Amino acid sequence: MRYLFIITLIVFQHSITFAQPEKSSDSLNRSNGIVVTTSSNYHHPSWSQSASGIKTIDKSGLEGKLDDASRFLIQAAFGGNLQTIQQVADEGFEPWLDEQMDMEPSLLTPLIQPTYDDYKQYYIDNGGDPDDLPYRPWFDIFSFAWWQNNLTTNDILRHRIAFALSEILVISANSELYDFGDGLANYYDIFNRNAFGNYKDILMEVTLHPAMGYYLSHLDNPKADPELNTHPDENYAREVMQLFSIGLYELNPDGSRKTDENGNFIPTYHNSDIKEFAKVFTGLGIGAVVPNEYVDEPDFGYGIWLADMTVPMVMYQDYHETSQKQLLNGFVIPAGQNGMTDIEQTIDLLFNHPNVGPFIGRKLIQLLVKSNPSPEYIAAVTAAFNDNGSGVRGDMKAVIKAILLNPEARECSWMNDPAQGKLLEPFVRYMHFTNGIGVNSPSGKYWNHGYYAYENLKQYPLASPSVFNFFLPDFQPNGPIADAGLFAPEFQIHNSQTSIGYVNMADVWAIDEINSWGWENQDLNVYTDFSAFIEDAQDPEVLINKLDLLLTHGTLSDETRAIIKQAIQPYEGGMNQRMNRIHLAAYLIMISPDYVILK
Repeated sequence: MRYLFIITLIVFQHSITFAQPEKSSDSLNRSNGIVVTTSSNYHHPSWSQSASGIKTIDKSGLEGKLDDASRFLIQAAFGGNLQTIQQVADEGFEPWLDEQMDMEPSLLTPLIQPTYDDYKQYYIDNGGDPDDLPYRPWFDIFSFAWWQNNLTTNDILRHRIAFALSEILVISANSELYDFGDGLANYYDIFNRNAFGNYKDILMEVTLHPAMGYYLSHLDNPKADPELNTHPDENYAREVMQLFSIGLYELNPDGSRKTDENGNFIPTYHNSDIKEFAKVFTGLGIGAVVPNEYVDEPDFGYGIWLADMTVPMVMYQDYHETSQKQLLNGFVIPAGQNGMTDIEQTIDLLFNHPNVGPFIGRKLIQLLVKSNPSPEYIAAVTAAFNDNGSGVRGDMKAVIKAILLNPEARECSWMNDPAQGKLLEPFVRYMHFTNGIGVNSPSGKYWNHGYYAYENLKQYPLASPSVFNFFLPDFQPNGPIADAGLFAPEFQIHNSQTSIGYVNMADVWAIDEINSWGWENQDLNVYTDFSAFIEDAQDPEVLINKLDLLLTHGTLSDETRAIIKQAIQPYEGGMNQRMNRIHLAAYLIMISPDYVILK
């Protein structure tokens, strides 16, 4: 059944000040010496829960801590269901983070070949010709594995951080990498494995991965040849500085730009530096080949079509530029060194640059918490990056805690600050709904090819249009945000196409109950599971409260609440009417500013 609404809720104004103060139970934790007289416990025959007087004393009837936990989970994960919200509320934020960080990583790479084999068998069983399939896993197989992993693991903090890192150190399937699902998965696992590790390791592994080598063209990048007038490719040399480590301008620890005596911003590097760095990243070729009829061993120049994309690139010294290299801040790499030593020293130089903490820290804050962190917030994250308290630089555990536990991320008072909040990325909205409401899969597989999501949302894991991600960290939409000197990165992909596309997808997820398509055959579809809301749907207010907790963290505005209540009130009666009420309430919340704007 379809519902068509012309409603002001779907007009996302260029403002990030949609908020209601969060409820908090901290001030109510004072029951010693208080005597409360209460009426008898009330239990309506149609409800499983009862109104018990003790809930006033022990606070179990209050949802302040649950609201806080729900909001924490949309920053620390892709949202959470009621069980996870309750767990976080009971354990506390930092103990929960510690518990998550101690988990063994759930990786994508081990899932790729079994998923490919399963799909191939499914394809054959349904009349397909196996010769029509690609000879190796492709992007669809990566997508199937990504969803299977994310929807069946308790390792939810890691996967949220990995997604954020994949938007900073970018490769994309919008290239020939589309045909290398194994390489995409293995590259993504750099972030899964190192989400709680050290940023230096991330930077080194990214540098040596064949997927990145292909994407930014330092795979098979030879030394200069004066006779042919060829020079080392400069692509990776530029982006490893501009995007992955130090940025364009010298920064203070609080993220503000340094200026010279004339008040001009100070560049971190110049074009001559790029040329010197390009010499470093020469001589890298594939580290292994897949079984094939042509060659048995890897060699420089073989490219990715024969490559085992799960094995790091290796150095072919004969193709490495061995001359002296003048790098940043007077650092010199001497002539004649082994090429891998050159790379290690270069990554160490970049990693230890004072810009890395504020540059990467600000990006992570923007992706996880808010678009406009204060200088103090950035400085606190920079301090954690520079020293985890034990003299270790680049410790991701310390950085993540500094981001997620900062008062600017946690305290209710910040919610009324006009610079607080962010437009949730459309894909994060999708995952938030999926995790908050729940899904079921008749096949037991949580596969999603992602075509419709990408076409409508213009966002999908490892599918950005360029190395600059889906949006820029300094994007300012015209209007009140730009006029106030604020940034709103996600608005760069919020336009007439994606805003309507998102509303259409929300209709499919909430009204049609189709969460994702495993393939064109409905046997592999995954469906939204609203069964947990059937009892709540007896009363519009109870239903809205439950959805408010799960999807809008207790911040649903009075205006939005009134509109939704009026819309779902007429659906009274049996099971079909209850389901109509649930569908419509969920849909209207999803297209409301209360849901898409995180405060």
